[in-house]
Amino acid sequence: MTQDASVRVLLVEDNPGDARLVEILLSEVGTTSFEITHAERLSEALEHLSRSEYDVILLDLSLPDSSGVETVDQMRAAVHHMPVVVLSGQDDEDTALRAIQGGAEDYLLKGHGDGGLIARSIRYSIERKRSEERLAYMAQYDHLTGLTNRALFQDRLEQALARAKRSGALVALMFLDLDRFKAVNDTLGHGTGDLLLKKVAERLEGSVRETDTVARIGGDEFSIILEGLTEAEDAALVARKIIDKLVQPFVLDGHEVFVTTSIGIAVYPSSNGDSLLTDADSAMYCAKEQGRNTYRFHTPEMNAQVRERLNMESKLRRALDQEEFLLYYQPQVDLTTGMIVGTEALLRWQHPELGLVSPGKFIPMLEDIGMMVRVGEWVLQTACRQSKAWQRDGFPPLRMAVNISARQFSRRDLIDTVVGVLTETGLDPNYLELEITESLLMEDIKANSRLLDELKTSVEGLRVSIDDFGTGYSSLSYLKTFPIDLLKIDQSFIRDITTNSDDAAITTTIIVLAHNLRLKVIAEGVETEEQMTYLREKGCDEAQGFYFSRPLPADEFTKLLVRGGSLLGVSC
Repeated sequence: MTQDASVRVLLVEDNPGDARLVEILLSEVGTTSFEITHAERLSEALEHLSRSEYDVILLDLSLPDSSGVETVDQMRAAVHHMPVVVLSGQDDEDTALRAIQGGAEDYLLKGHGDGGLIARSIRYSIERKRSEERLAYMAQYDHLTGLTNRALFQDRLEQALARAKRSGALVALMFLDLDRFKAVNDTLGHGTGDLLLKKVAERLEGSVRETDTVARIGGDEFSIILEGLTEAEDAALVARKIIDKLVQPFVLDGHEVFVTTSIGIAVYPSSNGDSLLTDADSAMYCAKEQGRNTYRFHTPEMNAQVRERLNMESKLRRALDQEEFLLYYQPQVDLTTGMIVGTEALLRWQHPELGLVSPGKFIPMLEDIGMMVRVGEWVLQTACRQSKAWQRDGFPPLRMAVNISARQFSRRDLIDTVVGVLTETGLDPNYLELEITESLLMEDIKANSRLLDELKTSVEGLRVSIDDFGTGYSSLSYLKTFPIDLLKIDQSFIRDITTNSDDAAITTTIIVLAHNLRLKVIAEGVETEEQMTYLREKGCDEAQGFYFSRPLPADEFTKLLVRGGSLLGVSC
């Protein structure tokens, strides 16, 4: 509180002379102006408090309708948040101590101080009360978002469960985690990440009732308590509403940012009170494994899945040091000549006990446990070294395509990493292609376009392709913004290209659009001769898929190169 601020004082004093003296003494304090409202009884004071706001209460203990420390107790019961300064004629240390213990901020004796002393006591009491309120707030609410914090959330959950036991209603607990939030932090900075969390909190609160509790548990994790439900499907409706709200773009510091959420739901009494949060957390991990941007309810089987996941994570953390990772290579074929013109490096995990683990199972896990950057650098280095080795063995140079993850792309040392790997392996940049997904590029068009410009300027000859093209939400007009060389049509369009007119139309449009922008097109997931023939007729430049060859270990891919010849019409 500033010294020149006006302080609203409720003076509760039944002696008119004493009341007048206090007014005079405070009026002589030049640093602060005091607006004094006088009440002669406790009941009159309580009426004033019900109608108006005050900064402090100056309270006499001897009133016509109340006396002694009980006066402080009654005042505290009525207004617990307002500072109280006792101004009493009772020079009794025991009474003073009991008044302070009862909630008064200070105890002053009448006739034992001037206006300056009273004013200082008032200021001290107000600031002390404000400090107590700030500390109480900080202990219960998240300082960044203003949401309930973990401590208050736990208390609210216990209360909700107690009410549910009495009423027989359901309580749903939702556990939410933002998908790929770290990529936003790494790309745009922690300031933008904090702003995103605030905006997410606002949307979450706007998705539930006032009686529900939204809490920030930590980092990018949130939890919601839904009370008074009649069926579990009520929670599903809320989950779908949240997903729809969060998928809408956020505009932060001039950047358009997209974020999704994975939601786990546990319902009491199906889950007991002690395990409710753990069950919701387990369900959230299940939602992530099901593709993210979705929700899942807890089932008893989920606990076993979580244990299996933790065991898998433990093995995965050791995989790089144990040299359990290896690369497979899938040829990319020129649809005019049928010759192999490139290859895509694909990460595989060969565990001594688990065998060859599905990429769909362990690659998202690498992202979650923060290993994607280290493993991605290993992939880049190994692929470039293999490409150079094939050249030294006398094979025609092939373009090596390497996928770049969101974590790698968001790191500021990406350019240095690429330059370092090319220098170390001796591979000409003309034979390296970095594949970046469409959805990743669209997260921040301007920033990503600048990064790609810097990358291609620093590494002359490097090629960049957009992977999984057509599955994202980009406007096709943005394509000319990015310095790219090639579009990869997602296999979801290729699968039914000869039987589904929509897929055929989309594929044809992408091919024409790319050629108009002087870009090459490669189709992935080609499995039949009919698909290959259709793409060739429509002018698609290249293709890869099981029709030509499955992904192969390096030694088997070498045999494919040794055999040579066209792969058109020859299913491998």
